[in-house]
Amino acid sequence: MNLLKLILRPLKIVAIIVVVFVVLVFGAVGLLNTSSVQDKFLRYATDILQEKLQTKVSIDSIRIGFFSDDVRLYNLQVEDLQHRPMLKLERFAVEIDMLALLNSEVQIEEISVKGLHAKLYQERRDTAANYQFVIDAFKKDKKAPEKKPKEEQKKKKKELTLDLKRVVVEDVDLVFNDQHASIGSLRIKQDRHARLSGTIKQVSGSWVHHKKKVPVHVDNNLLVDAISFEETADGKGIISIDSVHWTTDNHLPHKRAKKPKRGWFDDGHMKVVAHLKVELTHADKDSIVGQLAECDVHDVASGLHITDLHLKFKQQGEKLLVNDAVIGMKNTKLNFKEAVIQLPSKKKGRPFLFQTTPITGTTLLMDIAHPFAPALKNFKLPLWLSTKFNGTDSTLTFRDITVKTPDGKVHIKGYGGIEGLKDKYKLNVHFNITKATIQGNSKERIINQFTVKKFMMKQLHTLGTINYTGSFNVLYKKVQFRGAIGTACGGINFAIQIDALTHYLTGNVQTRGFELGKAMDYPGLGKTTCSAGFRFDISKPRTAQMRRVKGGKLPIGQVDALVEDTKLDGMRFSNVAAHIVSDGAVAEGKINMKGKLADILCSFSFTNTDEMKKTKIKPGIRFHLFDKKTDEEKAAAKAEKEKRKAEKAKEKEQRKAEKTAEKEKRKAEKAAEKEKRKAEKAAAKEQKRLEKERRKAEKAARKKAEENDA
Repeated sequence: MNLLKLILRPLKIVAIIVVVFVVLVFGAVGLLNTSSVQDKFLRYATDILQEKLQTKVSIDSIRIGFFSDDVRLYNLQVEDLQHRPMLKLERFAVEIDMLALLNSEVQIEEISVKGLHAKLYQERRDTAANYQFVIDAFKKDKKAPEKKPKEEQKKKKKELTLDLKRVVVEDVDLVFNDQHASIGSLRIKQDRHARLSGTIKQVSGSWVHHKKKVPVHVDNNLLVDAISFEETADGKGIISIDSVHWTTDNHLPHKRAKKPKRGWFDDGHMKVVAHLKVELTHADKDSIVGQLAECDVHDVASGLHITDLHLKFKQQGEKLLVNDAVIGMKNTKLNFKEAVIQLPSKKKGRPFLFQTTPITGTTLLMDIAHPFAPALKNFKLPLWLSTKFNGTDSTLTFRDITVKTPDGKVHIKGYGGIEGLKDKYKLNVHFNITKATIQGNSKERIINQFTVKKFMMKQLHTLGTINYTGSFNVLYKKVQFRGAIGTACGGINFAIQIDALTHYLTGNVQTRGFELGKAMDYPGLGKTTCSAGFRFDISKPRTAQMRRVKGGKLPIGQVDALVEDTKLDGMRFSNVAAHIVSDGAVAEGKINMKGKLADILCSFSFTNTDEMKKTKIKPGIRFHLFDKKTDEEKAAAKAEKEKRKAEKAKEKEQRKAEKTAEKEKRKAEKAAEKEKRKAEKAAAKEQKRLEKERRKAEKAARKKAEENDA
């Protein structure tokens, strides 16, 4: 849009000057078709223009050929009021049928423009542009129309008709402040059936986008090799755009700098190459109807490549309807039947809104790996997905999400949305997983898609089929997961947070009757009810330094657990506190089970989670038969007990509230869907009734007509 305005603005100014000048000279030399007389009146007309514009205007020559039916103007130059070069036109030529003018017909065989260069400036919006004086000089004063006698009003005036066959424009270069546009050539012609066709070659433009919230300017450069358009016999318009090159540069380091795990996409460093083909079946000031027949868009800088995009569209007023849309990448094909888009308007306070029918399709996530998530570069597990999609320019909402594998062993359902798209510090991605089932070895298949170090894969296999309900949030530099997992060994409730600012993985888990020995391949350990909090270091520089010193394959961090009830080698234990610290090579733990007369102590260590049978255990005991607790210690113990009780109650209430909120939300969504279906059904019924009445009226009309004929 900026490029179009930049091209049209100087063309309007040139048109005003050229038309006025040609009229002056044409009127003066109409009866004297000699070069000497034309040159004399050229100087006369130039003086009139300079006096009118109050600036320097120069033209080398003008030639009007009454027998060759052409008007030619050479080397027009106009300065602005600050005596800076503003407009330059190398050649302007018109081939016109002079005799047809006598019959009020303007028949132009060809208009030719060559070497149009313009330099336009406007310091601020509240100041006048350097070309405004040209528009003001030829602006007509609005006067009240004079009343004419009725006899004159009744007389019909013959309208002036215009017939233009060819337009040729070459070497256009336009500058407006920090915007620049140029056209190599433009050729438009009209055939004998009044159908238009043409080509535009080497269209280029550059502009600077200043971001409002940060002092950053982005240089944009656009080059289009060729644009061709043709009006077909059936009334369609076909536009083909070949080799569109668009680059951006914000003069800042790439977002991926010092962040190798980040994708290559950066809107400040784009290099896009595109090819498009558009077919228009209808176009006027109120509506446009057509289809995007072909589209290939490739951001070479990031690797994002949309290989196929085609759709039908209909714009009418403030609404844009999109139908039969298909979006394709190398291994991805998504489609939706219909989308409704409300076009924004700052003047009318109308926001941007959109809504789609279900989006369905298949994908391999590796298609978006290079631009957005390098960790997915080997993710070749095929997925089928479906969702309903709506939102604004800052919020997206997803409903009825379904993701599954072709064999059905992975099946996920949920809903959610994204808020704060315009401000990364306010970004909030929230999704609720209402049901997720992962069967057989699909767990290992999913994890093996990632190029990461794999821990406890043997234990993961032992868990069998996993059922999960929960939610996750993506905030600025934080990812949070919570929910409940059902496995072959029992259930686990958990809450986990990955903090990219501190580079720590923290969280807590709770189990009740979980077969921990079966999961960890430790036969002597029975069902366990426990809770645990953990904190692991995920900083690559810190962990790499530790492993250079210690070696090992264990996670680096610590776990604090409270075992409420368990069995070990036939013995029952309760209220056992455990503290485990791992430096990556060795995990050392201490267990303390308090009793009335003595505390049972135990220390252990292991170096490999796949060989827990080799765990080294050192038992111990500490008697406190004669230990007396002070009142302060008793009060502290009681307070700690009450605190744990309150925390458990709070967590229980929170889970209950979240469950209730999710239930109410689903209920509201179902009610809304029901009302929508009801309204659609009523509308269809009403439409059917109206159609029935229409047919009845037509039948009655036909019957009446037959009676009249009889």
